[in-house]
Amino acid sequence: MNLTPVRRLRPWLGTYVAIEAMADGAQDTARAIEAAYADVAGVHAGMSFHSAGSDLARLHRHAHQQPVAVGWHTWSVLAMALALAHESEGVFDPTVAPALVRGGALPCPDAAFPDQDADWRDIELLDDLHVRFRRPVWIDLGGIAKGYAVDLAVETLLAHGVRCGTVNAGGDLRVFGDNPEPIPVAVRNPVTPADSIFLGALRNRAVATSGEFFLGRPGDPPGFSPIVHPLRGVGHSRARSVTVIAEQCAIADGLTKVVSLIGPAAQPLLTRFNATAAIIDNADSVQASAGFWQALGHPATPGACHA
Repeated sequence: MNLTPVRRLRPWLGTYVAIEAMADGAQDTARAIEAAYADVAGVHAGMSFHSAGSDLARLHRHAHQQPVAVGWHTWSVLAMALALAHESEGVFDPTVAPALVRGGALPCPDAAFPDQDADWRDIELLDDLHVRFRRPVWIDLGGIAKGYAVDLAVETLLAHGVRCGTVNAGGDLRVFGDNPEPIPVAVRNPVTPADSIFLGALRNRAVATSGEFFLGRPGDPPGFSPIVHPLRGVGHSRARSVTVIAEQCAIADGLTKVVSLIGPAAQPLLTRFNATAAIIDNADSVQASAGFWQALGHPATPGACHA
């Protein structure tokens, strides 16, 4: 059977989304990719922090006053975010957006200012795709929504007959199907972000990386970390990154935040989600949890790194 690879690249989700897919013919594959991009566009429209017409913006404006109807995808991502918040005992918290706004990473919403004591427990999901806030909160779903869009694109490609391929959205990558060759995985070196660190090759799994690539280098001024602790409100003061491998990209992305904030203490949560992770300080310092190197095709931990 002749599987024809087709590749496309589009700007979505604040990054570029690259899709490579193989099906029985180039025309069928191209149609499948278009359907996948349509789903990615829907996730972008519903959960954009920057768009005044998104589900997220309407929630910020009205959900503390009355229930607000949202789309199925927004509902699903919120449910996933709240489940991860519960499982991590609040280390993962989608209501850290005010700290990101203060740091200049997100624009200030045209909405009531959030209650300073509000957190993920103030978000209530109702049965009819409505959402209510117990008090004003601002939600950032950026990373986990991006991972969800990758997972959704993979589901759409499979439903359209694609046999194998990859979806890559700026640090969130999922490999699916029986690819002829495993897909190489490389991440930025946190110390010298222009350089890459090759980690290995992946089959039939998802990988996500969250990084603090411009913090704490010699001679640099203190920088704002985009990874915010829901209690302390600040991130790390040194450059490093976290890579998580899991079954789903949304879960992998969400877990990168937890691992970045609590390090090895996240191991029980990684185990619960059948995931594995590595904390990368530089090319010679990679702290990996059990199964990380094996998931990337290594029989054992590479000699240049330590577990």
